[in-house]
Amino acid sequence: MRTRTIFLKSVTSDTKRYLQPAEHNRKLGNGKNIIRKGRWKNLPLYTLTLEERKTCPKSCAQWDTCYGNNMPFAKRLNHTSPTFYERLSKELSELNARHPAGFVVRLHVLGDFFSKAYVRFWQKALNKHPALKIFGYTHRWPEHADGIGEEIEELNHMGAWIRYSDRGGEFSANVEGEGITCPQELGKTESCLTCGLCWQTTAAINFLRH
Repeated sequence: MRTRTIFLKSVTSDTKRYLQPAEHNRKLGNGKNIIRKGRWKNLPLYTLTLEERKTCPKSCAQWDTCYGNNMPFAKRLNHTSPTFYERLSKELSELNARHPAGFVVRLHVLGDFFSKAYVRFWQKALNKHPALKIFGYTHRWPEHADGIGEEIEELNHMGAWIRYSDRGGEFSANVEGEGITCPQELGKTESCLTCGLCWQTTAAINFLRH
């Protein structure tokens, strides 16, 4: 359990959809799925959930206190499944056809970018699917020796909006750290859909500890 989720039975590849509508997540969508504010206004939001800790760097400041510890019912996709990339590619193609005006994928509700090859998958997805938009957070910083963060930085240069968690400074997302405190967590807005701050400003964002 020190290197994986504490809810091992929740890890699966046997699920109907890999990319879930945001309506199923209380913070992100709270029963709704269309972004109402910011640069991606009127676009639908989908989420991808991986296994926390197993896909994350051990340098993560939230390693032991991950909010995944409080999410026993979340389905965590098995990224080692031989059909993982195939399933994900198929769903992205379907969404690109269904939403020609655009759609957004939130990476990752749980988990992180686990390899350079995985980041490159998303780089190729952005090139292949013109309707695709991406945002999320990562503890893989560009200066880390594994090179994953450098690939994420390139992903951002391509138009993604991946914030660096607990790094501080511009384009960061920090738990009980510097930045604008998340309006949704303060009860000032209904959900991420009605806020849009995280994909609208490069200023640091502060989150309350879960």
